[in-house]
Amino acid sequence: MDQKFLKRLISECPLTDFSQNGNVTERELQLDKYLEQFTDFLYSNENQLIQHFWTDYIASSEFALLQNSQMLRRCFIFLDCAVAIYNYTARKSRGKKNSQIAEHVSVQLQNDLNQYKSILLLAMNGCFNSVIVEYRSLYESFVIGQYLVQNPDLVSVYKDHLQFLRYHLTQLVGNSTPEWDKIHDDYLNKYGQEFAENYGWTKSKIPNKKDRKIGTLAKECDLEDSFTVLYKYSSSYVHSSAFSVSTRTDLSQIKRFFQAAMHFIESEITDYLRESKLPAKDAVIMRNILVFLYQDFEKLDKTNTSVLG
Repeated sequence: MDQKFLKRLISECPLTDFSQNGNVTERELQLDKYLEQFTDFLYSNENQLIQHFWTDYIASSEFALLQNSQMLRRCFIFLDCAVAIYNYTARKSRGKKNSQIAEHVSVQLQNDLNQYKSILLLAMNGCFNSVIVEYRSLYESFVIGQYLVQNPDLVSVYKDHLQFLRYHLTQLVGNSTPEWDKIHDDYLNKYGQEFAENYGWTKSKIPNKKDRKIGTLAKECDLEDSFTVLYKYSSSYVHSSAFSVSTRTDLSQIKRFFQAAMHFIESEITDYLRESKLPAKDAVIMRNILVFLYQDFEKLDKTNTSVLG
């Protein structure tokens, strides 16, 4: 909003008494009526305000950061190539009978590419803390995906768990039906009561209930410790504390999170190429495009990659 307009709005307000004395209710109604005229004016001019929103909140920050940050430009080059490789592979696989794990990796890769894109857009708008928060979800998605790749016999159980949770969550919010309750209970009868837990689908591989958690899956996948360190750091931003509320992050401090995200995408692309059974020539060339881009990204500003600044 233009500051001159705001100043005019305040000066032209017919209400002069803002104390808590006298007929407060009547004055509040008068103020409500005045502000309602203001909000109606804004709503009636939404389309005209689009250019203002774009210029002040989106284009200005995006253009400046892209112009000045080689790191962000390289991130977008990686995204663009990864999307092209996914689309090429999906088109080549069309009409084939893919395995359950190939179908799962395809869906997960689409979701993770969108999440990687959202992380870049957050960074371009200066929302650096949010980039760190979003890394947590991307990490968890990657770990679960890698665990399923190592244990393809769990894919059908995982898919059942996904369907079950839809009915389970509907029950929790009190919006279920007798028919849905029956489907919900059928799943529990098939897999047991522990199926209702977040990682209940891993019971056949992880008998100890206390071990069914993301950390166990990460260890089973032999994931690099550095990615888990970033996950723990990200978690400190998710849970409220003096650190999460008051820490200010700048662009130079989030390179490691972009680097980890690139690794996740490259690994998932590799899995997708393998499970889609593309010709060796196609698969090797496309995978190595991402490997080259990832390695070049690692070399950028190696002297300024500290997470803690």
